[in-house]
Amino acid sequence: MHQVVLEEQPERITGDPNEILTVQQAATLLKVSYSHMLRLIRGAVNGMPPVHHVRAGRSVRVRRGALTQWIRDVERHSTELSGERTQLSKNRDTPGWEESCAQC
Repeated sequence: MHQVVLEEQPERITGDPNEILTVQQAATLLKVSYSHMLRLIRGAVNGMPPVHHVRAGRSVRVRRGALTQWIRDVERHSTELSGERTQLSKNRDTPGWEESCAQC
């Protein structure tokens, strides 16, 4: 007889956008460590915008809607960069591509 193991469903990122999350809850949603979440909030991760947050004294809180928007912004930015990289690689086959590449 086979035993069925039911895994606990991961917490969904969607939900009430006005829900206030602790740093640990936000980290759990993003599947990152607490300390990495703090670096994301501070804007200390290269290439990543800071996560919008509120402070109440020493406590830091993140609104679920702000976290969801941050994810969308990061996805949009990475998609735009991916498109630019694809275009740059296509341009390399064109003579004189170095002059047209402002990011090189």
